[in-house]
Amino acid sequence: MRVLIVYESRGGKTARTASAIADALREHGHDVRLTTVGNAQPSEAADVDLVIVGTWTEGYLVFGVGPAKATRAWLERLPQLDGRRAAVFCTYAFQPRGVLDAMAGPLRARGAAVGASHAFHRRDPVDGAEAFARAAVASGL
Repeated sequence: MRVLIVYESRGGKTARTASAIADALREHGHDVRLTTVGNAQPSEAADVDLVIVGTWTEGYLVFGVGPAKATRAWLERLPQLDGRRAAVFCTYAFQPRGVLDAMAGPLRARGAAVGASHAFHRRDPVDGAEAFARAAVASGL
């Protein structure tokens, strides 16, 4: 399976999570491209079997949180994905609240089947990466 993992990372936690997910997928024989939202063209999502999007949680608990601005902008530029499989993850410090739904929405609006999502606490950003990778691959089968 061809997989694109696109992420936005400010302090390195989300990058560690994305890398752990990529490693888990590669161990199972999948062809994985791991890149940042700044280096990936949204059109690349239409050329893979599975797209995984990750972000850090931006904002303040009192005022609201959401995906990082760069992640939101990347998601808004996606082309039609016509049933392609997708998965989303975020890293957070306090509460991820609706971050995963905010990421899944634009993917679904473009026809993607979002089958897996997970919020990783910054304390251990790779805990659960293997299980998330398996769920992402299994979704939509």
